[in-house]
Amino acid sequence: MSRIAKADVNAALQRAATNITNAAGADGRTSRAELKEALKGLTGTEKKLTDVFFKFVDHRDFKKGAQVTASDVSRAVSYAKEKLIAKYDLNNNGLSSAEVKKMSLTGKLS
Repeated sequence: MSRIAKADVNAALQRAATNITNAAGADGRTSRAELKEALKGLTGTEKKLTDVFFKFVDHRDFKKGAQVTASDVSRAVSYAKEKLIAKYDLNNNGLSSAEVKKMSLTGKLS
C-alpha cells in the first residue's frame, strides 16, 4: 500500500462534516433522526464515516435530546485532524499502512 496524503484524509473528514451539517434542519442543528435520514442518500465508506463521525461529535458533547450544531462539527473536525490523523504521521510524509493500523475507526475510515 502506498502512503496516503493527510490532505486526502482531511478532505474525506471534511466531506463527512459537510454531510452532517447539510443534514441539519431549518434550525441549523442536526438531530440523530435527521442524520439517519441523510445517511439513506450515502453509500459505502462515505456513509460509514459520516455515521461514525456524527457519533463522535455527538458523544463529545452528550446531553439527552441534544442536537449537533455546525460549531460542534467544526470543533470536532479540528480535533480529529490533530489528534486522530496528524499525530500518526510522525515523519510528515503521508500515512503508511502501519500508521493507519494504529488509528481509531474514524481515522481509518477517513
